Amino acid sequence: MKDQRAFIFYFLMSIIFWDFGNQLRKISYDSYFDNFKNPLFSVIHVNNTGSAFGMFQNSTLMLIVVSIIAVALITIYVYKNVSFKDKIELFSLTVFMGGTLGNLFERINNGHVVDYIKLNFIDFPVFNAFDIMICLGVFLYVVFVLFDFKSLKEQTHDNN
Repeated sequence: MKDQRAFIFYFLMSIIFWDFGNQLRKISYDSYFDNFKNPLFSVIHVNNTGSAFGMFQNSTLMLIVVSIIAVALITIYVYKNVSFKDKIELFSLTVFMGGTLGNLFERINNGHVVDYIKLNFIDFPVFNAFDIMICLGVFLYVVFVLFDFKSLKEQTHDNN
């Protein structure tokens, strides 16, 4: 284990983000489905048996397997490689994991994920809080990799 604090943070915060997304879904489902609309977004109910942008419709089993593999690989990566001082990397993987766990458990329990956020100002697929977490986690990880690569390149340049 590279850094026990990092792994504990990753584990606990992944569960907290998953629960946060789950609570948002419950609040939306219980209170606002088909009732909340404004110029920016509406809350609606869509059972999604696929993945992002409608790909892989009716491929629930495949998406469950891919999600389980992603959870396992990222958890092993964090366990072996991530340090607590790499805050952006740790946070991005934690947010990503919370979203992945949320969609995974919905697929296992329901055979689909519930999407409920519809943007009204643009033609865009309906999505949920877990999808936002996955996208945010990937975006932050890309930022981490780009800035880490830049700092590595600068260190190499300074040593020459």
